[in-house]
Amino acid sequence: MSMAFWVYLAVFIVFLACGAPIYMALLSSGLSYVFLHGNIDSMAVMAKMYGSLDSFVLLAIPMFMAAGIVMNNGGITDRIFNFCRALLGHLPGGLAYVNVLASFLFSGMSGSALADVGGLGNVEIKAMRDEGYDEDTIFGITAASATMGPIVPPSIPMVVYGSAASVSVGTLFTAGVGPGVAIGLILCIAVFIVAKRRGYTVHKRATLREVLGCIRRSFFALLLPIIIMGGIMCGYFTPTEASCIAITYCILVVCFIYRDMPVKNLLAVVDGTVSGIVPALAIVSSASLFGWVLQFEHLGEKMYAGITSITSNKWVILLIIDVILLFFGMILDSTPTIMLLVPIFQPLTKAVGISPIHLGIIVVLNLMIGLMTPPYGQSLFMLSGTTGVHFNKIVKYVMPWLLPMFIALLAVTFIEPITLAIPMLLGFEVF
Repeated sequence: MSMAFWVYLAVFIVFLACGAPIYMALLSSGLSYVFLHGNIDSMAVMAKMYGSLDSFVLLAIPMFMAAGIVMNNGGITDRIFNFCRALLGHLPGGLAYVNVLASFLFSGMSGSALADVGGLGNVEIKAMRDEGYDEDTIFGITAASATMGPIVPPSIPMVVYGSAASVSVGTLFTAGVGPGVAIGLILCIAVFIVAKRRGYTVHKRATLREVLGCIRRSFFALLLPIIIMGGIMCGYFTPTEASCIAITYCILVVCFIYRDMPVKNLLAVVDGTVSGIVPALAIVSSASLFGWVLQFEHLGEKMYAGITSITSNKWVILLIIDVILLFFGMILDSTPTIMLLVPIFQPLTKAVGISPIHLGIIVVLNLMIGLMTPPYGQSLFMLSGTTGVHFNKIVKYVMPWLLPMFIALLAVTFIEPITLAIPMLLGFEVF
């Protein structure tokens, strides 16, 4: 490694340690590398940064973000929760199962774990508290089930990965269905064990009329994931076009069918979307400088040579990748982690025959587990901020629920058909 690279790394760490925004740390370290290297055209660097944002795929991110905001403010989360409660509320620990199913359905609309925690999570936590559930169960299952947000399509991190790895976002979306179902089933098994041990209250089963009434009230909300994934799988529109359809559909439903949100509130939706997307795009642009660092330092090839000198077994390599991603997921947000690590992993995974689609799901799942892991864990901070419970207590409540998530991660990592069976069945290219 050159001296410029070590300066790059030192500047990046110092900026993070000082609490600077991630994009600032990336930009400052990247510019220091360009300055010290001396053989890099600064205008070419600026063109690279600008070009990283000139992407049709990335247009999907603000649209899905806006759709999530509209759903959280337009009553769709309440309708989804009530529908799931009518189906599963009679089971022992019923509201915990409802938490999982509602998160699964909401995941098929928002594409964001934090949208799940901040919107649907508040509804779930209040209902479970009213029923006398233990705090560790309430916060643990809420944080764990929210990880399905970016796994079940659509998914904002998958859009970022698709852009960084130059793979089909539509294929990634279809590949996320199987892992999403697997995570939901594993969490339901954990809920079953906890409910049996603690003897949670069992409620009367909802009548057929009550179930049908909930279906009628939530019909248009439940139709959204069918429209999105059905259109993508059938080839009617791309994921970016699907994001535009999603936000248009959400506005029509909440403003003119359910009438739970006045049209004037759309200005607040725009404000929230811009506030969320600007930092994300700043990270994407500044992280593109890292591509230049890789190019001049041949970091991907060096990692490939280092790891393959130890082992060429792709399953061991996947386990090493899991460990690396879990570590970075604990300290960084998903977007910079994807932009930084995916270009390094690609030469290695391609050489040992790992599908880039399979890798994409593994990357996203690891980083979503990072959201419920201290010290950075954004889901933990959001739960603490919205409920007033101290952050340390949230950490204590959530930690046991990392076990089923690790089991799900190992299953998705080592059982390829969970991820690849559906896209291959639909005729998508996975290698």
